[in-house]
Amino acid sequence: MIIKTIGEILGQRPFFSLAPGETLRMAATRMAEANVGALAVVEAGRLVGILSERDIVRRAVAQGMAPDSVTVAQAMTPDPVTITVDDPVSDALAAKLGDAFRHLPVLRDGQVVGVVSYRDIPAEYLMLFERFREMSGAHADDTP
Repeated sequence: MIIKTIGEILGQRPFFSLAPGETLRMAATRMAEANVGALAVVEAGRLVGILSERDIVRRAVAQGMAPDSVTVAQAMTPDPVTITVDDPVSDALAAKLGDAFRHLPVLRDGQVVGVVSYRDIPAEYLMLFERFREMSGAHADDTP
């Protein structure tokens, strides 16, 4: 099967989220239980951020903050870049997945339904996209 959309990558996998007022310890526990590297942060049914393992380590633990008292809102990335279930895989890569971001929240009709990870993108797409970027950069260098 050729994967064409983000929705096809997500498939039927469960969606995990948390509230901005939860502690980082609760978030880390949920990530470990779900075996995921990032969680969507949802408040009143609306996506307000994303929290990754890197956020926990870099924005809290490495700064000497206690995971039992720091909230998700204090360490999350607010208003993250998103993609939709109908977007092609190339749109995730064009949105800097793998460069600026390792995880992107996925929306359906404005509601978050999942998180796609750089690891989820099939290797052949990554190779094609990298080749495209290399070729685009070479052509840009050719212009006077």
